[in-house]
Amino acid sequence: MAPAIAHFLVGASVFLLVAAPICLRYGINREYGLVLIPLGGLWGIIPDFHNIAPMGTAALYRFHNSPWVDLFGLHYTLDRTLVREQYLLSVFGAIALFLTAVGVFWIGFTVYSRITTGRWEVDSVAVSLVSTAVSAGYATVGMATVISIQDSFGTVAVLVGSDNSLVGGLLLVPLGLGLGVMAAVGMELFVDEALVCDPLTATGLGFGVGVGYWLVGVAFVVPLWLRLVSDTAVAVPMLHWGSLVICGVFGTVFGVMYGLVRGLVSSGYPRRLHTR
Repeated sequence: MAPAIAHFLVGASVFLLVAAPICLRYGINREYGLVLIPLGGLWGIIPDFHNIAPMGTAALYRFHNSPWVDLFGLHYTLDRTLVREQYLLSVFGAIALFLTAVGVFWIGFTVYSRITTGRWEVDSVAVSLVSTAVSAGYATVGMATVISIQDSFGTVAVLVGSDNSLVGGLLLVPLGLGLGVMAAVGMELFVDEALVCDPLTATGLGFGVGVGYWLVGVAFVVPLWLRLVSDTAVAVPMLHWGSLVICGVFGTVFGVMYGLVRGLVSSGYPRRLHTR
């Protein structure tokens, strides 16, 4: 398995990166981020509890080896053979991710303060572009986590005529960005700005977009695409609950993040819980 320090740092990093837009949107002091580091770290290493558990170690070990532990700071992914074989790279990669997460969390408050005080001016196009990029990034990670739990990276790779799981994982980057851009364009063109800037409403819109991707993309676009890239019949499950969950998670995460980030610098936002 991956080193415990890697699990700890990745868990802490995920907590910080998820908390950053929430803290910014609702005016939560960034000093509280210090609390998130140990909490996130412990969350990331919870599946390794079987090593010190006084009882039930067999059941805990089976749970540790299931894809579901990716819900704990991508624990299962970090324990994959490809990562385990790169011991030093996994440790230094986790350190780099943690430093990046701390930087994003801390600097984000400084940037936001300069924007809201008028020291920096940001036009609406830039706000939409940044919101799209950030939201698509978070949504892609969420989608990748669900795909990892379903062990379906190989299925994703079929879209480009491969069965390599690594190819499937890399393919999610442009796929997630493209889906995010389409979702953002639709929300900006057809939904009132005040609704887009409300995280709760944006979450519902995002879920609807995800279901739309499932009904249209998975049911019709994917089969047509496979006929173009492959001369032989490819057994790829189309309309099933697994793909619905994947699309739903992507849309939901995109929606909530878009509402949070988009509303940060829009008129009348954010709704702060308290002032600093």
